[in-house]
Amino acid sequence: MYKIMMFEGGVYKFNELKELIEDIGGFILQESVMQTETMLHLAFPEEEERVIRDKIKDLGGKFKELPLAGAEIVIIVPSLGKHHAVDPACDIAEFFRRKGAITNMLGLARGVGQRIAQMTAQEREIIEEFDAAVFVFGCFKECIEEKVRLCAMLDVPYMVVGGPSDLAVDHYVGGIGRKTDRMRRKGEIDILDDMTAELGKIVDDRRREIEEDPLAASPLFIKDMIEMVIPPKAGEELPIIIRLDGLRVNIEKEDLGRIREVEIGKKKLSEICDLKKSLFKGYLLKIRTEAVTGSIY
Repeated sequence: MYKIMMFEGGVYKFNELKELIEDIGGFILQESVMQTETMLHLAFPEEEERVIRDKIKDLGGKFKELPLAGAEIVIIVPSLGKHHAVDPACDIAEFFRRKGAITNMLGLARGVGQRIAQMTAQEREIIEEFDAAVFVFGCFKECIEEKVRLCAMLDVPYMVVGGPSDLAVDHYVGGIGRKTDRMRRKGEIDILDDMTAELGKIVDDRRREIEEDPLAASPLFIKDMIEMVIPPKAGEELPIIIRLDGLRVNIEKEDLGRIREVEIGKKKLSEICDLKKSLFKGYLLKIRTEAVTGSIY
């Protein structure tokens, strides 16, 4: 299993860190150099963590763990009206991004109303494309208890967020209701930390499930191989998004044939992945397990 961390430091000898990452079989996920400051998102085998930490210390840099890295999360509110899509949803999404997740927001078309709230079949399919979902339901206890039934029909891990602190709901974090200002006070940051910890448990459980029946190849490795064939365009933001069991690839339809022919070890990408058009954005690559495909080497 790979661990993902962020390095922050000066440009002095930071290439030595990049070379070390490549030598131990790791990957550079993101690189940003701003005059005298450097930021790298690093992925490397867990057993090499001490080596990486020692190197960062030698370079005088700082490292930060990203517990949600490699996961694509959707933040869901009952509607996109001002009654529901208020500041906490944006703050939650931004806080998860700082912890490494790729986040998107979704407002339900028929999510308004305590007893009449619904989730369409298409909305359910979109939500199930993500690694996990976070529902932001507001302040009213009875309303949250009614709307939790929307979550139960999903075939994807989820977390529920609301104002009351004493609800008997699975994966629930309270203390976040409707607000008219940003969450920037210490108590509010502590609640966001609690949310991250709870979501981290959900993501880790999913990672352990995947480890029990390992994927044919790591999403990180497949991303590297795709970019060798179809390099990212200049200025293009996140053309390939890493997920727990695959990738979201934002490509043109004419590039589909080239993607399928990408060589992953001794096999082609089409032999180890299921490729389908996303209802949300781009194309989804779901990696089959090694038990299904056999070894790629």
